[in-house]
Formats: sequence, structure tokens, C-alpha cells
Amino acid sequence: MEDRTTQFDYHSNGAPDGYSATVVSGFASVVVSLLAERSIKNAAMSKGPVREEIVESFVTAALSGTERAFDALLAHFRKTRISFAMVTDIYIPEAARRMGDEWMDDQLSWLDVSIGTARLQSLVREISAAWTADQADSHSLGAVLLLVPEGEQHTLGPMVVMGQLRRLGISVCLRMAVTQRELTNLLDHRQFDGILVSVATETRLHAAAALIKTLRTMRKKLPPLIIGGPIVLDNPSLAASAGADYTCADINTAMEAIGLKLADDQNLKKRA
Repeated sequence: MEDRTTQFDYHSNGAPDGYSATVVSGFASVVVSLLAERSIKNAAMSKGPVREEIVESFVTAALSGTERAFDALLAHFRKTRISFAMVTDIYIPEAARRMGDEWMDDQLSWLDVSIGTARLQSLVREISAAWTADQADSHSLGAVLLLVPEGEQHTLGPMVVMGQLRRLGISVCLRMAVTQRELTNLLDHRQFDGILVSVATETRLHAAAALIKTLRTMRKKLPPLIIGGPIVLDNPSLAASAGADYTCADINTAMEAIGLKLADDQNLKKRA
């Protein structure tokens, strides 16, 4: 699956670091190997208490990008039975949130947070892609187009959503800052059961509304259009103002809205 995210890793002095990217990729591969034999049901549900030492290890590894830091994190995975869902849905987003809080408290620079979040995002992408490849023979339950409006800086969330949907057997086409030409090509050559537009902050709501308006002008008949993301939690009636069909704050509700029925043991718990 192709996406529009940019992978970048740096030394602490800001210089490009290809080795750091290799460390992240290698770590992701080992994690997939460790978790591959664990229950798919458990992978679809985030269970168990969050272990503080693992969150802290994720933050350390994301900020440093060193082999030693990722080795220490890997040691935790060898000792504990953590599911794919706990890794991608709980620990990685929590680590990103912690880094954001430390930036707000002037404990980390914006560059540190940006680089650390990019590393975490790379982990989500690689772990999710490897899990999907491992389940390649599974029957697809449907297909969705996941769009992130131009200028949206919070891209870790959509990557997590993509991983959740893939684990449920749903094909996901993720596009960030998509052009009208690309949209035309996608709608001409692919069939989607639904279109999800992810928005993190109110400042990008106008961009999401413009994207939805463009979609409406391109086709008289479209699959259900859903707007979601953190902003929905405080604005449950955004659909009307943004031009979408539905507003959904969790994966289960979104899939029901577009008509994709999930088995009870596949449903993802609603996440705050």
C-alpha cells in the first residue's frame, strides 16, 4: 500500500541518518516475528494494563533512534505478551502524546518531537504492513479510502486507524494531501465501500470541508462519506457543517455507517 507520508530520521545534531531508519525497520521486523503467532482475536482487542516502563522505552527509542534504545524496548516485548493492537493502538500513540506534553512543558524541542513522532509513525506503518502481508490469504471484508486533508500535521492517528482496519480484514487506501487528479484516478479505477476523512484539529476543518466538496462535485453518487478524528469527540455534529454523511469517533461506528458488518469477535473497543 502506497502512502504519502515521508520517512525521515536524523542524528541528534540534525544530520540525515540512514542507519537510524534501518534500526527502526529492523526493530519492526523482529516485533512482527514475536507477535505473529499471538491470537488474532487478541490483536483486534486492546487488552491488559498499560505498562509504564514500556511507554517510557518507546519514548526513549523514538527520541534517540539508536540501536541500544530499540534493543532495550525489544527486551520488554520478549518478556511480555503484548498484542499487535496494544503496540500500535495504545503504546505508540501514548508515547507520542507524552512527547507532545513534554514539548508543551518546554522539556523537548519541536524538532525532537517531530523526529520522534516520525519514527513512531514509521513503526506503525511497518508493523501494520507486515501484519497485513502475513494475513494476505484472508478474505477482505471491504475497502475504504482514508483521506487526510492538505496541511494536516497530525498523521500518526490515520496510520493507527489504517492498521486497525487492516487487522479487521478491510483493505485501506491511504492518501494524504491528495490532488483532484489523484482522486479522479482512484474513483475511476477502484471501488470503495466508504470514504473516511480524518481531521485532528479545528484549524484544518475548512480543508476537510473543501476536500469533501471536491468529492461531491466529482461524482453524483459516492459511497458514504465519514468525517472522523480527535476533533469529532468535541463536535459530534460536524457532518452537516463539513458536508459529510456521518460523523464517527470510533472504527466500529464508522464501519456500521458504511454497511460493513463486523463479527462480534472482530469489533474494536472504542478508544478515548
